[in-house]
Amino acid sequence: MSKKSIEILLAVGSVTLFAVMLILVHSLGMANEGYGYVVSLMIFIIVVSVVGLKLPSLE
Repeated sequence: MSKKSIEILLAVGSVTLFAVMLILVHSLGMANEGYGYVVSLMIFIIVVSVVGLKLPSLE
């Protein structure tokens, strides 16, 4: 698998993870949904950052 394919799969996977987290926050119906959205965004940023840092070391 080429490095470009891995990069595309990781990008699509991280966006999918973010969408799932947003759907979960909305469907749980928490009293403070805003905090759930902020935590989801923070997790997404951390995941994308870690993937971006680890990507050059692949292959």
